[in-house]
Amino acid sequence: MKLFKGKSQHILVDRGVLRRITRYAELSADDAVLEVGCGTGNLTAYLLRKAGKVIGIEIDSRMVELLKRKFSGFIEGGRFEIIHADALRIDFPRFDKFVSNIPYKISSPLTFKLLKSRFQIAVVMYQMEFARRLVARPGSKDYGRLSVVARSYCRAEIVESVPRWAFIPRPKVNSAIVKLYPEPELKVENRELFEDFVTFLFSRRRKKLGKSVEEFCKLKGVTIDLPERLRDLRPEQVSPETFAELSDSAVI
Repeated sequence: MKLFKGKSQHILVDRGVLRRITRYAELSADDAVLEVGCGTGNLTAYLLRKAGKVIGIEIDSRMVELLKRKFSGFIEGGRFEIIHADALRIDFPRFDKFVSNIPYKISSPLTFKLLKSRFQIAVVMYQMEFARRLVARPGSKDYGRLSVVARSYCRAEIVESVPRWAFIPRPKVNSAIVKLYPEPELKVENRELFEDFVTFLFSRRRKKLGKSVEEFCKLKGVTIDLPERLRDLRPEQVSPETFAELSDSAVI
């Protein structure tokens, strides 16, 4: 498996899973699909059966050459475009839907880059731990910054768990297919302040809210009137809606 070594990419080889990912995306001939981390093109081939066009971004030059050979007819016909680049360092091209088995080590930055883009539906393969954090509810062990901030951009749901043996090479943990809809569950007035606030509090998750909010206000030069009922809570006990309300109440 020298071809895959060092790129943190696990190639999805289970045909049943590949078919279902494509089905979850609800593709039609009118759709332009963006795929990040095409690898050997297993998912790409399924996407090309349903979508009008597929745009792939791949960082590994060996994979790029393989994809060019494998899909030369689709490239010539204008239905497949491969971009040799780091997906985190370039502007995304215009697309309708995002369907990818992404390199797990870039899950967080790539997800937030995606969420700041315009899209109709995204179907993404994540490491199970990340997927659980993305959809976690208050009080659970997986609930954190990602769970709260993501809700200000989208609605997310785990649609399928995927075992390790569906990939080559096998990852150490199971994975999950997550469907993302660009329908924010939270409305925030000052996104930058909201994200800073949530990040700050969860970086001090062992501290009670009263102390952490005081420190945040001093650091940012803002005033937040924290209700007494919240002062002894820790971040994992606070709902996304409450974080948004507190952030929106800040007086700058």
